[in-house]
Amino acid sequence: MRKRYLLLFILFTINYGVCYAQQNKKIDSLLIVLKNQKDDTGRVNTLNALCKQSLNVYNIPDAKKYQYEALSLAEKKRFEKGIHEAQINSGYIANVRGNMFMGQGNYPDALNNYLAALKVFEKYKFLTGIAGSHLNVGHVYSSQRNYPEALKNYFLALKIFEELKDKNGLGGVYNNIGDVYEDLGNSQEALKYYNDAIKMYAEAGNKRALIDRYFNIGFLYEDQGNYDEALKNHLAALKISEEIGSINGIAASKSNIADIYSKQGKQAEAIKNYSQAAKLYQETGNTEGVGISYTNLGAVYLYLKDFPLAKKNLDSALVIAKELGSIEGTKQIYELMTKVDSAAGNWQEALDDHKSYIIYRDSLASEETTNKIMKYQMQYEFDKKEDSLKYLQALSNAKLNQQILISNQQEQTLLLKENEVALLSNEKQLQQLQMQKDSAESAGHKAEADKNQGQLVLLNKEKAIQALELNRQKQLKKYLLAGLALFLVLAFFVYRNYRTRQQLRLQTLRNKIATDLHDDIGSTLSSISIFSQMAQQESKEAIPLLETIGENSRKMLDAMADIVWTINPENDQFEQIVLRMRSFAYELLGAKKIDFEFNADEEVAKMKLSMDVRKNLYLIFKEATNNMVKYSGADKALFNIKGEKNNLTMLIHDNGKGFDTRQSTTGNGLKNMKKRADEMGAQFLIDSKPGDGTTIELKIAV
Repeated sequence: MRKRYLLLFILFTINYGVCYAQQNKKIDSLLIVLKNQKDDTGRVNTLNALCKQSLNVYNIPDAKKYQYEALSLAEKKRFEKGIHEAQINSGYIANVRGNMFMGQGNYPDALNNYLAALKVFEKYKFLTGIAGSHLNVGHVYSSQRNYPEALKNYFLALKIFEELKDKNGLGGVYNNIGDVYEDLGNSQEALKYYNDAIKMYAEAGNKRALIDRYFNIGFLYEDQGNYDEALKNHLAALKISEEIGSINGIAASKSNIADIYSKQGKQAEAIKNYSQAAKLYQETGNTEGVGISYTNLGAVYLYLKDFPLAKKNLDSALVIAKELGSIEGTKQIYELMTKVDSAAGNWQEALDDHKSYIIYRDSLASEETTNKIMKYQMQYEFDKKEDSLKYLQALSNAKLNQQILISNQQEQTLLLKENEVALLSNEKQLQQLQMQKDSAESAGHKAEADKNQGQLVLLNKEKAIQALELNRQKQLKKYLLAGLALFLVLAFFVYRNYRTRQQLRLQTLRNKIATDLHDDIGSTLSSISIFSQMAQQESKEAIPLLETIGENSRKMLDAMADIVWTINPENDQFEQIVLRMRSFAYELLGAKKIDFEFNADEEVAKMKLSMDVRKNLYLIFKEATNNMVKYSGADKALFNIKGEKNNLTMLIHDNGKGFDTRQSTTGNGLKNMKKRADEMGAQFLIDSKPGDGTTIELKIAV
């Protein structure tokens, strides 16, 4: 249970760590000052200050009242500085209203308010507000998974903060850009921007912001399975929290450190840190933090098979979760309690826990569905308004282009008319010259010269007409080419939009299938397992059939978990396959005290595999690892995954007793592994000798 720390621009007048009580004291002091002030510039300044302090505690109605009074009085007194500050405060009001909508998940209304704030700040050239608004607009687009628009706004904010040399602002932008790259699966770029954020906050001396940035880097390394680096960053956050005396920071650091120790198998250290976190959260009155700590302690004691202590901590966590009305927390606790009671043999209690888990799971699903419907409805209204505006704009542009085209045609027609008039005039001149020739034979040389001159003029006019006609044809050709280009561009965007929608529908379908398998079939299999164990316990004699039912249902649960994981589109990145393999090897080989080394090079993380290939690759790995634990008698193992050009190679080696490959190899799951390799078109090799260990190598063309 953790959260990633995102940054929103609120008010740069807020100091980190200033609590509501202190803000309210400031408001009370300002109200006393206001009470004794006349209608002058001093009263305007106090009203503006009250507006900002009200926004600091998210009291928007009072903030709007003070802003309106300040603006009215400032205009009355022609107090330009007061007018400017009151107008800037109207932008702040829209900004904070946007933050409130973001907290509710209402992205369309949040975006409208952020854009309204941006418009105010741009009008009054308030650079800090402009940069902050771009930061918030980017956060909305990032939440909607519209990453190109998110990055566009983040980089606009970055440019302004660089001009202002605002290190806190730069730190916020770097952090949010890092979040985008982490969502896109580009951990290397995400880490680069997170480190840039830490550098900025360190130079600004903003230690409280540094704590959250170290948390984010720790979470990133944890997701990669790099627990040593994750621990290093959480310890850095702990050190700063202790330096500034932040009890909540210390508690959160202890909880994060405990998560890492638990994943490293250091359960004693995990218990120590979870317990310290719970005590610190109690001191600060952070009830939610206390409940999460108890839940984590229950999970650790379950892993250690200390069922009484697991039950005790989960009971305490359950009381807190119900007091807080946390449906998600209550669901998770009942899921853990089902496992505790099942493992302890308390089958009736396990069945009751499982029923409660189903109730809260369905309640949560219903709540999420309602929220999604509301979000879709709000997004639809927003999109409809946006489409209407785009249509009107397009219609206006079309009319404008039509007017330009008509104007050009009229100009060309006018030129043609002028040329026709000129041509007629020249013909009349030629007739006059001819008449002069007929009537003045005696002046032959002079008339001949006049005739030649007239013909020359006529030829020039004809050339002008031809040039005009050629120019008209060129213009027409340009219009046709421009129209064709516009059509091709529109066709490209329509096709790309269609492909994007199809991909989204496919991902949604895969998510739904994965969820239905986990929730419906998984719950049914869990119930079968519990019922069979209860029946076996109540029977005085052993019933082999019930044992078989229980064993088969548990195997089906395990197999279904692999299928759900494969279908889920969140696991399309090959990096996720490596993490799951590493986790599986750690749990299985660690329990048998088999030392192992797991290597996967960077090229592997960049590879894209189809869902069928990912499934077969993981199941071959799992089967080989299970066989190693069951039959090899090894105490050391090596896992090596390499990517070279268009080839992927997986090598699994142990130093166990080995076997003779010349004998039948149909047992021990080898037949299934070969079958899965054939399905992928992969090369499957086994090298083993009695007393000389076993090596399995799989080569896939990708």
